Amino acid sequence: MLEMTSTIDLQQVNAICGLTTDRRCTLLNSVILDGGGLTDFSSRQQVKRKLYRAMRTVMGLHLESSEAMSIDGAAYYFTKIHRVLPMPWSSQLAEQNTTHVVPWQAKEVFRFTSDELQAEVTCQVFATGSTRPMKAVSVKSVPRIKIVPNRPQSVDWFTSLAFRFENFFTLFLGTSVGLKHVQLFQRDDDGWVVQKMRLRKEKVNLQTCVRCPLQSAAGALMKWLAVPRDQQLVELNMLSMMRKSNIFTETEFLTLAQTLEGFGRIRFGGKRPRRAKVDQLIKQTYDMISSDLAHKLVGDRAEFTNKVIQTRDYYTHLGNPKGTLVAKSNKELFLLNKRLHAFLRCVMLIDLGISEDHLKEPILYQATRWQ
Repeated sequence: MLEMTSTIDLQQVNAICGLTTDRRCTLLNSVILDGGGLTDFSSRQQVKRKLYRAMRTVMGLHLESSEAMSIDGAAYYFTKIHRVLPMPWSSQLAEQNTTHVVPWQAKEVFRFTSDELQAEVTCQVFATGSTRPMKAVSVKSVPRIKIVPNRPQSVDWFTSLAFRFENFFTLFLGTSVGLKHVQLFQRDDDGWVVQKMRLRKEKVNLQTCVRCPLQSAAGALMKWLAVPRDQQLVELNMLSMMRKSNIFTETEFLTLAQTLEGFGRIRFGGKRPRRAKVDQLIKQTYDMISSDLAHKLVGDRAEFTNKVIQTRDYYTHLGNPKGTLVAKSNKELFLLNKRLHAFLRCVMLIDLGISEDHLKEPILYQATRWQ
């Protein structure tokens, strides 16, 4: 028997700097593809060409590479987060009309310094609008998260932070948040990252949004950005389930169960987390919430713990008999997943310093809306 294997050796160019009719541009991490060309067989002449497919493009700047430490700061624009941030304008009600006062400058929502990132993080809100003859004036709120590190960083460094901001605001809204634009600053110049974004089209349900004082939100974001890289897998597992629309119910449950165990090991495991028993970790996580709210969310402490463990064991160990508390039907497993989502979201927000008083109503709605 003859075994045939083939390998494709793709050449990569770190950066290609050029010009457009508008501004300068840089193609980053371009892969050279076989571009074919044109062949005239009668004269035996051929014109060859090369095609380049860029992973991302930066319009307005010339850069050495995506890893070059040359960017002084970045601004991020996300979908939906204006729902939980204050409006930049004020309104004055009168008997005959309503006057809206729109400032020219951005309104600062909060600002803090991240010691872990060694950067200043600022949240601002702009007011933009349009006026058309014989039509109403429209004004909308445009939030912006800006980060300025103490020393220049790379494009890769800034884009990796964008997804952490996405996950943070998804946790607060209870709805998938998407990155729309990234603006880069280099000395007196600025540029925009052009990259294909996968935005999940999902309407915001205001009943799932967590609203709290702005200082609490700033403190939570500071703690979020301080989470070590080796502990970020817990948040990625949980939030990836919130941001996917099509997934098997069993797969969703196993991921949530793994996230619950991982959260417990990080939060309560101590120096030797692997020796902690799963049931103890789940019970300790349960105790982070007041008994009244926890009982409304997932029921009795011991019954909830055993239900999660028995259901997980049934789906991970083939041939195991069903325990008395295993989720026996698709409907029961679906509802358990929804409660696990709400429970994990609740303990993660509490761990970030958000008061339970600000969580109770949206978390309970999230857990019971499918009943």
